[in-house]
Amino acid sequence: MNRTAFLRQVELENEAELEILRTKGAAYSGEEDAFANFKRNAEKLGLTKYQVWMVYAFKHIDAIQLAIKQDPSRPREKSEGMTGRIRDAINYCKLLKGMLEEDGRLEQPPEQVLTSD
Repeated sequence: MNRTAFLRQVELENEAELEILRTKGAAYSGEEDAFANFKRNAEKLGLTKYQVWMVYAFKHIDAIQLAIKQDPSRPREKSEGMTGRIRDAINYCKLLKGMLEEDGRLEQPPEQVLTSD
């Protein structure tokens, strides 16, 4: 894959990932606090929101690992597939970054990359 094709693929994936964050995020956390699900479960379980994040994120990483190790001659499972798993794992990294930003735990403020049209 050449660089132009790869960058176009990344752009398309970013759009798909954002849509997942919009739909799943609203279902799990509501509109007021993007991290409410992590905070609620952290309180219920006596954990930090970061520990809850790790459990959720590692579930996706584990599924990716198992899919990669799967014998190609065996039938594939019918769940969301590798694309969905990768999108979810990427989104969990975005959620972690957001929680770290919320808590002032990043080494520098994020650069603004949004431009007006």
